[in-house]
Amino acid sequence: MNINVNSSSSSYNFILRNYYSKNRDASRTVMRGNIDDKLLVTADSDALSKIAKALRNIEYSADNGVGIYNNVKAFVDTYNNLASSSSSAISYDITHPNKLLKSLVKSKADELEDIGITVSASGKLTLKKETLLQSSPSKISKIFSSDSEFTQKVKYYSSKIYTASNLINLSTPADVFTPSSGTNVPDGSTSTTIDAKV
Repeated sequence: MNINVNSSSSSYNFILRNYYSKNRDASRTVMRGNIDDKLLVTADSDALSKIAKALRNIEYSADNGVGIYNNVKAFVDTYNNLASSSSSAISYDITHPNKLLKSLVKSKADELEDIGITVSASGKLTLKKETLLQSSPSKISKIFSSDSEFTQKVKYYSSKIYTASNLINLSTPADVFTPSSGTNVPDGSTSTTIDAKV
């Protein structure tokens, strides 16, 4: 049985803004260009963690087609947002869980494609709405529900990125805390003359 969907862009935008509750502007494509990468990574990873948790707990039934569709679409969009915003990350505490997250998604490429989510060579996701709508709720739940480790790991890695992004400025190498030097360049520093090899 396929899922029934009568979703509007307003209902999707409403739930996406809720997932981005700590920085709602980050949920809007037109506003993202005005937001610092560090803040975007923080907002994106927090939202992705919340979406993964929601996907584990929603009801996978034909009657909840709108909820399933909106949450899967939010997963795809937010995952892509995080892939873009974290591309300038230089801290291992962000790049390592980010790499693991990408590997996890690529490892599930076949299962995701079966429900309409394609994984490109670059790692970005594309949602084919019609394929998703033609998928049975039980098929979708095999990937996203609490019975699957996929969303548990997505939540774990995105939470690690969120924690690290709160502590590290991603803008330039000079802004990264270097424990060996015992000095910390304050966030927002525009100095480019700091020797990172101290």
